[in-house]
Amino acid sequence: MHFHESREHRALRTALRGLEKQFNGFGTAQFDYSGLQTHMVKVLSMDLDEPNNMPKFFTACLASLLLDPDQKYDQKKRSAYLEFNSTSEIHRRPIDCARNTIAYLASYVLSNEIGTETETYATSWFNISLGDRPFENLDEYSYPEFGVTKAIEVKDRSYPHVKAMIYNNLDGTDGQLLRGEIIMVLRIIHAQARRARLLEHTIIPVLLFSFMGPQHARIIEAYFDGSSLVMRPTQLFDLRNKDQALIKSFGQWWLGGLTGQTKVPVHLRS
Repeated sequence: MHFHESREHRALRTALRGLEKQFNGFGTAQFDYSGLQTHMVKVLSMDLDEPNNMPKFFTACLASLLLDPDQKYDQKKRSAYLEFNSTSEIHRRPIDCARNTIAYLASYVLSNEIGTETETYATSWFNISLGDRPFENLDEYSYPEFGVTKAIEVKDRSYPHVKAMIYNNLDGTDGQLLRGEIIMVLRIIHAQARRARLLEHTIIPVLLFSFMGPQHARIIEAYFDGSSLVMRPTQLFDLRNKDQALIKSFGQWWLGGLTGQTKVPVHLRS
């Protein structure tokens, strides 16, 4: 099958390369929301509980479909949530706490994926093979380290949406984005933009589950809108103590669906 790349799609790939080169050159690891506009990054708010301010390209599955990550669940699955104060000080680096929390969430979503109640949602997504083309270089090993540990895409490969879990070896602050969050989003979007089957799409939405220190996390919806990289972070959530409702909410968004228009209408293509 022949795929034609539109002018809009070429412009998308050019902009992504330029942005990644720019942020790779910065020595700064954290950026105030207010200062990012000058670097073609637009930060907009997002609230998972506010209907008018939820993700624009992703939907959550019903909470009633998911297991409760309570003590009974932990005992049955032989799973343990590592709380911050119960962890020895030498293992409280941001990267350690981030990876520990990701490990628990990844196990939790897997437990739901293999349950009959969530089969509809689990069969909509499949794992991306990290390290294989075009998903190379989704990690950084020089301080402060960051990287993708898990990513999924739509089984129907005609959609560009991606979800990913990432760790950051820094403490997070509301009002600031981490360089690792921006770089990972740019690389994921660019990887999808290189795929011939997605050339009709000029918006490639990413739902980033970002984990950092001390033991915090947020969800960021990201996409390039034609002029800027849009980053829509939630507030930072404190996971130093196990928060069952929050873990379940993250599970709803990981196992949920997709929505939104990502293609340029045919009559507007060039």
